[in-house]
Amino acid sequence: MKRFARSVVSACMVLMLMPVAGAATTAQIDAARNKALAWMLQAQKGDGSWKNAAGTEILATTAGLDALNKAGLKGGYPYAAGVAWLSNANALSNDSLARQVITLYQAGVDISALTARLVAQRNDANRNWGALDEYEGSFPDTALAMDAINITGTVYADAGYGIGFITSKQNTNGGWSYTKTEPVTPQSLVIPTAYNLLTLNRYKSIYAVQANINTGIAWLKTQQKAGGGFGEGTAGTLHETALAYRALVAELGAADPAAVAAQDFMIAQQATDGSWAGNSPLTTLLLGTLPAPATALADTDKDGIPDSVELVLNTNATVADSRWLARGNGQSVVGVTIPKVALSAVLGKPYNQALTVSGGTAPYTWTIISGKLPAGLTLNTGSGAVSGTPTTLGAASFEYTARDASGQTLRVAAQLAVIEDVSPGDAEIPTLSEWGMILMGLLLLASMIYMDKKRARGKW
Repeated sequence: MKRFARSVVSACMVLMLMPVAGAATTAQIDAARNKALAWMLQAQKGDGSWKNAAGTEILATTAGLDALNKAGLKGGYPYAAGVAWLSNANALSNDSLARQVITLYQAGVDISALTARLVAQRNDANRNWGALDEYEGSFPDTALAMDAINITGTVYADAGYGIGFITSKQNTNGGWSYTKTEPVTPQSLVIPTAYNLLTLNRYKSIYAVQANINTGIAWLKTQQKAGGGFGEGTAGTLHETALAYRALVAELGAADPAAVAAQDFMIAQQATDGSWAGNSPLTTLLLGTLPAPATALADTDKDGIPDSVELVLNTNATVADSRWLARGNGQSVVGVTIPKVALSAVLGKPYNQALTVSGGTAPYTWTIISGKLPAGLTLNTGSGAVSGTPTTLGAASFEYTARDASGQTLRVAAQLAVIEDVSPGDAEIPTLSEWGMILMGLLLLASMIYMDKKRARGKW
């Protein structure tokens, strides 16, 4: 009880030090969401996944899809591409498998085989989950597996063992460590504590765990810095703050002062490009902490990208162009997974052809943003005409944009092939001397045919 009392006192001191003014407004939260969504859509890989370093694919993709779902962006190509990738991903760890189960279930995918595999990979001796198949129980592996079972409504008779494992490993100060045994004294940490609190919150209507939640929340609040962040360092980290925020909101609501300060800290750390540290797993995680929009985001062209996000991307909200945003790992191939405009010119012949675009309002400003035109050709940025005389055979791929009078930018992939001239009308007329040589050749051929006929008749 003394330790619990000290935790409560410490939590109160943190709240007294916390800024109470300057909480993010609805407009600031909406702006942060729009910028993060715009960055995230551009960071999506061509196969539909998100990642930074190898091994972060499932973590980043599940968080990304969850964030899109929360923002109401389940329609359109980006979400569908992410679900398709995740449905075929092989989750090696229990952590990844549990995340995969939850996200695919929320996407409406049949996850029965995945949940059966998750249950089969528990440690049967203690009925909890470790990092890999039948490993000794740890956190957040057990917490995530129990979340997957609860969220999907999976029939599971041993849920009490998993919840009992979590509560039995709570440290006396209210927090949790990653594993059930630590050298000398177990060390409470923000990440496993936040995950366990989220899980206990899901099961508190079934099991008597409210006291465990209360002491866990009290300890968690002692880890908040004066600036609102949680975790290591003088200011805390974004990862730990995001998880702590989720745990606080689940139990206390978004209006809790500690949660408000944590949200302000996260929004303040957002980069001007909309990301957090240019990191896909981190950005998708923090985007998921932002509250769902108060009303459904308008999507005029029904391509899964809201008009407010298209404004950030500077794309046309009336043209379904979400497929153009899936790029980045070589699996988004012009002409294969992305359509292209096909053009052709003749080697050595004057060429003049205006580029085309669908949507927007003329006049446009035309720009080639990637690739290049064939040698000898140039683009008129005012008219969109490609002109000149091509000097090299072969196909050149490029992307161009047309920016209209209102500032909307339309993006098009194209390929211009320079070919040889094979038309009959361009054949050269033989000279007089060449005609003479042709006539002599014909006379010689006729003479040879005549002599062959004479030999055949025995008159030689």
